[in-house]
Amino acid sequence: MLKTNWHTHTNRCGHAVGTDEEYVIAAIQAGVKTLGFSDHAAYHTPRPRSRMDFELKDDYFSSIRSLKEKYRDQITLYLGMECEYFESEWETLSRYRKDLDYIILGQHDLWLDGPDVYHPFTSDQVFEYVNLIEKACNRNFCDYVAHPDVFMWGYPGVDDTVRQAASRLADISVKYNIPMELNCGSGVKYGMREFQDGMRYAYPVRIFFEEFAKKNCPVIVGLDIHDPKLFTTDEYVDRALSVCEGLDINFLWDFDLVSAAKERKQQFR
Repeated sequence: MLKTNWHTHTNRCGHAVGTDEEYVIAAIQAGVKTLGFSDHAAYHTPRPRSRMDFELKDDYFSSIRSLKEKYRDQITLYLGMECEYFESEWETLSRYRKDLDYIILGQHDLWLDGPDVYHPFTSDQVFEYVNLIEKACNRNFCDYVAHPDVFMWGYPGVDDTVRQAASRLADISVKYNIPMELNCGSGVKYGMREFQDGMRYAYPVRIFFEEFAKKNCPVIVGLDIHDPKLFTTDEYVDRALSVCEGLDINFLWDFDLVSAAKERKQQFR
């Protein structure tokens, strides 16, 4: 099991199970030393079973901060969020950026109630997805990009559009020194399935990590954990790592994301 994980959810998002404290206890028992909570960001427009309701955010903040104090001698806890870059929500997002220890960018939608990555994207939508990631990085809004290849869940297969997207994401990582995530969540949890380019996991997808390896992009392994029991197994980590087999990936093991976030916040705009 990883000693550091920045990608941890809570039941407030509507598709995770367990109490906050159960996640902390399970992480301690698994030998995790640093645990960042990064539940799906709350916006004023609700989306049940996708993200927490806006009315739950204060409870989220107070709960994690209380657990941080309670378990301070056993584990280091940090409070973050997994956010999208929505210009329409910039006032809310700016407040999160200032108040939280760190932010990971998980661009699940193209706009607040727009097309999500779990439905087939057109080529233009793939490029817009990449554009949004670059805008977020350019404004120093986020500290790493979660599942940068998540749109491959609904995209039919690896083609020229995907190759261009992978190359651009690698360039973004280098330009802004922003880590990309090897995600150990739903993409591997549900096993391999048939795509136009053959049998594979929905994500992570090897061509992205070939680009990240070629350009020496920093990569963080994120559990994307939605159930505290999953701290007890390395199965999904092993599946994700198998995608990168033979590649010289610049993994940031036990990276101090919060210190990096403090530096980025100074440039946040």
